[in-house]
Amino acid sequence: MRNHERREAMDLSSSCKNKKAANQSMLLCCKIFFSESRSRPALDAIERAARLDPETVIVNKFEDRAYNRTRYTLVSYIVHDSTGSAIYSPLQQTVLAMVEAAYGAINLELHSGAHSRLGVVDDFVLHPLARSSLDEAAWLAKAVAAWQQISRPFLYNYL
Repeated sequence: MRNHERREAMDLSSSCKNKKAANQSMLLCCKIFFSESRSRPALDAIERAARLDPETVIVNKFEDRAYNRTRYTLVSYIVHDSTGSAIYSPLQQTVLAMVEAAYGAINLELHSGAHSRLGVVDDFVLHPLARSSLDEAAWLAKAVAAWQQISRPFLYNYL
């Protein structure tokens, strides 16, 4: 994430209501890639799912028409229990809602594009921002992966 994207993420995140001050300084970023950029109804469905929780913010969207692939960059906070372990981030439900919307809206049998694809969701990357750590990004990746193992396969990683 570039410096201007980080500043925008911090500005947008701090504007979200109902967050404790401690949470505002511990942010995670998710970049999620969908195998679609040409179908407005499919992208609208994915974006509606992303906006269900106002505590997750879309800070960037990149549509690659040649690849027929779209990347969304999302930012939200992370909550810890009394021992300091990560226990919740709105990003988890937002990512899962976006994936479900994409599976309902994208038909890979009709898909064409210059980029090879592994599925409706090609990849999602999680990384720490502000005061969060790689361990917290890994926690969220594993939480999403636990769901995807029983539901829908896609690749994930954390940086």
